[in-house]
Amino acid sequence: MTVEPENRECGLRTKYVLKRRDQAANYYPASADLIRWCKIFDEEGLAPVEGGASAGNLSFRTPGGYVITPTRSRLKANLDWRQFVEVVREDLSAFEIHVLGERAPSSDAFLHGRIYAVRPDVAAVFHGHDELVLKHADRVAREFDAAVTPSATLFGTRLDAEETAQALGEKAYIIRKGHGFAAVGRTMDAAGELALRVRRFVVSLG
Repeated sequence: MTVEPENRECGLRTKYVLKRRDQAANYYPASADLIRWCKIFDEEGLAPVEGGASAGNLSFRTPGGYVITPTRSRLKANLDWRQFVEVVREDLSAFEIHVLGERAPSSDAFLHGRIYAVRPDVAAVFHGHDELVLKHADRVAREFDAAVTPSATLFGTRLDAEETAQALGEKAYIIRKGHGFAAVGRTMDAAGELALRVRRFVVSLG
């Protein structure tokens, strides 16, 4: 097992400690669906490029944890399953993430992990960025019964992961103040299609 130095995403330092258990990630047929949704998020403007990388991260649950897009990735840049990272263990107190794969997981990995931990019904977590969602947060919350985080919190931190998972509750969509959104579902299609419905709604508002 190797311990990696602190990682950076879009110029901001992440706080987790990365412990790599294996260079090779597990293959899952569901990875093809994740690749498809990464491309859709890119094409629909739900993961705009910021600082040379896509501002968003997508994941699906596995028997041993969850597979998530790597840090500093371009979601439409010919991703294949070997570039994904499987998180197989988390230690919130030490803020350690144990992974399989060559890359480091997204800075938001702990957020995904906390949602999976408190929501056994959730099989996919899709996080993206959309300025129109933030602009029309009140309308989105009413129209889609969406949750809203209590405050704007620096992503990649314990506080962000805990507050967002708690604020989400039993809902399927949450607006992360000052940051973006997350859509969850029992399937990747459910999470992705919800994100698209909200996107089309806010575009219609302008």
